[in-house]
Amino acid sequence: MLLAKTYSISMNKFFIIPLLITIFISGCKEKNKKTSSVQDEINQIIMNFQLVENVKGATDFVLNANKALVYDTQTIVYKVTLEFYKNGVPYAELISDSGQLFTNTNDMCAYGNVKVTGIQNATLETDLLNWSNKRQTIYTPSNVLINKERKIIKGKDFESDPGLTNIKLKETYGYGK
Repeated sequence: MLLAKTYSISMNKFFIIPLLITIFISGCKEKNKKTSSVQDEINQIIMNFQLVENVKGATDFVLNANKALVYDTQTIVYKVTLEFYKNGVPYAELISDSGQLFTNTNDMCAYGNVKVTGIQNATLETDLLNWSNKRQTIYTPSNVLINKERKIIKGKDFESDPGLTNIKLKETYGYGK
């Protein structure tokens, strides 16, 4: 009886270990394929990158970055400063460690130490923030810290205009002074 159990366990190890090794190796190959294909598509590397979007002669936003990697459909930027304009006048600023600009829509994602300073010095801090150019809104599913009118609000699932005047939070964790 003991021999049969040992044999059964050995058979399971015999089949499971090679199966796991095969899955692991094929997963790594797929990851490497994706990474190398993206690296091969870089069209340009630009230092001191600046992008200005004008709509009907008025500036909509100005994006500055220390470095940009330009691909066919997107641009990856590092050390980002983004100024939002309303009626040709700056009204909000975003800074982040890096970002991603989608060239066909001018939608953006900001990553790492993201901080937005809006109207009347309201601030937003998070690790990830998206910009929808079509809707003219910033949003994130991530945790946020908002400092507005001497109140601190913590939450997640955030959406607002860049000036932080029309804030929507689906979840809030707390308020403070």
